[in-house]
Amino acid sequence: MENDSLLYLISGLGTFNGFIFGIYLFFSQLGNKRTNIYLGIFLILISIRFFRSIHFHFYGPDHTIFHIGHTAFLIAIPFIYFYFRASFTRNKRLKRTDFIHLLPLLILTIHSFNVLNMVSFSVLIFYTLLSYRILHKFQSKNNEINLKAYNYYWYRNLLFILLINSILYLLNLTLHLMPYILGAISYSIIFYIMMFYWNRYQQTQKQRKILRKYNGSGLSIEEAKTYIDQLFEKITKDDLYKDPFLDLKKLAELLSIPYYQLSQIINQHLGKNFTEFINEYRVNEAKRLLKNPANINETIENIAYDSGFNNPSSFYAAFKKIAQTTPTKYKKEQLKLP
Repeated sequence: MENDSLLYLISGLGTFNGFIFGIYLFFSQLGNKRTNIYLGIFLILISIRFFRSIHFHFYGPDHTIFHIGHTAFLIAIPFIYFYFRASFTRNKRLKRTDFIHLLPLLILTIHSFNVLNMVSFSVLIFYTLLSYRILHKFQSKNNEINLKAYNYYWYRNLLFILLINSILYLLNLTLHLMPYILGAISYSIIFYIMMFYWNRYQQTQKQRKILRKYNGSGLSIEEAKTYIDQLFEKITKDDLYKDPFLDLKKLAELLSIPYYQLSQIINQHLGKNFTEFINEYRVNEAKRLLKNPANINETIENIAYDSGFNNPSSFYAAFKKIAQTTPTKYKKEQLKLP
């Protein structure tokens, strides 16, 4: 019973999370909305297909669930192609001619369970190769070693995962090497591998967004270095970080630097946002105060306010993130308190 519960959990995790992530993509602001929707539809429908596998393994065959799951699978397959087509060509919208991609639904007329699955996964391999053809054309025209290259690896790895999984599934249907439930389990594993590459892709998109945001700001490297030196000097000399109401606009005025260029300096050149940048100074000040024996009876809250934080909760969160410990533990360690 415990083994069945564990098997159910493992096989169901990827299916459930794939379905939820597919819905998330409908509302994601990262990247192109239309391509996100295509990938979201693919994941939702594929998850329904593997739910069918889980139901079959644990509860036995059900005619209705079988046809719902397999219909979802056959509709899902072309959307991986639509995702790649929209990502690398100008053809982002679906057209009437795209209804031809519903032809794989004719496979449902096959009554043999094994033959139906084998033909269906062969169609998935066909669409995977069709998608790779689009990706290969893009790669051949773009010799990129910068941030855009990570985009290529995301798409390439996605196709690689789909292709390997489909081939292994077909081999298993032919040779019967593994239990049927392995398909759902492998989907769970594949989903989390995909999430790893998606996270890298997401970080790249954020960097590209920052680069696009500041492209054309007119800030040269020499000017940036000058502004950075000015920023560091002003922050430390005048203890500007101790002002709990300091924001990016106010700091730009104090430095006589255009607001958008100061934002660019902190984000692009220092690799931080404004809050992270200021909080590092405030936490360092708090650490200095906490290890000072003269402040042994000072409350943590007062230390927070004296360091420039406007409330204790944000102080605790920032301190733990930057110092990797709590203010209380840091104080005890530095002052050798019991």
